Amino acid sequence: MFSRLIAASLLLAGIAASPAEAIDSKQIYQLNQERVFQVRVLNRETGKKSSIGSGFIVGDGSQVATNYHVVGQVILEPELFYISYVGKDGQEGELKLLGLDVTRDLALLGADKPIGDAIKMSPLPPRGAPIYAMGNPLDLGLTIAVGTNGGILNQTDDSRILFSGSLNPGMSGGPTFNDQGEVIGINVATARNDISFIVPSRFLNDLIEQSNTDAFSAEEDLKLEVARQVLAYETSYIEQLLESDWPKLDLRQFNLPGIISPTVRCWDNSAKLSTIVRYKRYQIRCANKNHVYLDEDNKFVGELSYEYFWLESEDLNAIQFYNLYENLNKDQIDSKIDRDIVSNFNCRTWYVEVSAQELKGNLCRREYVEYKGMSDVLFTAALMGHKNQGFFITLIMTGVDYASTLPLIQKFLEQSEWKP
Repeated sequence: MFSRLIAASLLLAGIAASPAEAIDSKQIYQLNQERVFQVRVLNRETGKKSSIGSGFIVGDGSQVATNYHVVGQVILEPELFYISYVGKDGQEGELKLLGLDVTRDLALLGADKPIGDAIKMSPLPPRGAPIYAMGNPLDLGLTIAVGTNGGILNQTDDSRILFSGSLNPGMSGGPTFNDQGEVIGINVATARNDISFIVPSRFLNDLIEQSNTDAFSAEEDLKLEVARQVLAYETSYIEQLLESDWPKLDLRQFNLPGIISPTVRCWDNSAKLSTIVRYKRYQIRCANKNHVYLDEDNKFVGELSYEYFWLESEDLNAIQFYNLYENLNKDQIDSKIDRDIVSNFNCRTWYVEVSAQELKGNLCRREYVEYKGMSDVLFTAALMGHKNQGFFITLIMTGVDYASTLPLIQKFLEQSEWKP
């Protein structure tokens, strides 16, 4: 009898320890259809939708998670817009802003009472595991998209999961589930062709914890908070670049910084010239991918890009070569940002020596009018004193603290070497 009791206990222990049975997309949908909402930004005057996204119940049951870019209009113009939710069952109500993580594109919203059961969150499953994204695409109603976990993207700051499924506009801010029906991330963006991106749930957990102890007040100027978060993020990013060892690459007679961060990719952009062209042009462009959504006007900040450009000719005379060289040297950031959002560029020029070669440096800065302390920075350095050879480097950073970029520019110059 005693042995049978032991056997039964071991059997029960084995059952309890066995993993939960996986559920399919139909079951996930049925379990969560009342806990995933359409999140709307409404015009106070007309009551009509200005933008839509998705959100889901978290925390204490009165909190709703979504993307920052879904509700960004309210942060810019709270006197004109407000946030509401509407469920598949017709439940609806107004939401207030409780917390922001601008750099991970997250927002935490709150209702004035509990609106349902919070969805359990979980870490990311193994790469290749099935995951399920839920949301309200194109204002057509609640749906679920099936795909697989492509893992954390190492060319970002670990804040994006690759999802081999289709996210459509309106699904932003909705939950992504594992096969246990637990949230492993938040829908954020798509690159089309079944390539989409998810924010890991751990960042949302951090935001909920922070917001529970430090919620926003209704009178706070949220643009100051947005600027504070972006600047802290970008300054930390630049500090990491300064502390790391940079591999090198060669471009003709220069040895130069290569891929300075896992977030950066480099590509050959050399012009494909016909045989009748009287000069040769070699070009390498490197850029990061961890851009930060700011608002509908500015779109994204957080760009770090640097470009190397080598020009040479045996057929052009000195004047012809100089005119060509001058026309190709970039002195502005390609942008459609209005002048009431950023100031005009303020530039200064000086000469610097690199491996006994003289370069003409040009450093330009423009400031964001509504986001205190944020600037765009453009630095160029052009090789001087050669009749038929030219080289310049262009370095662009957007949404940064100007002072923090100066050591990075200095390191670029120190790491550049002329090869005799």
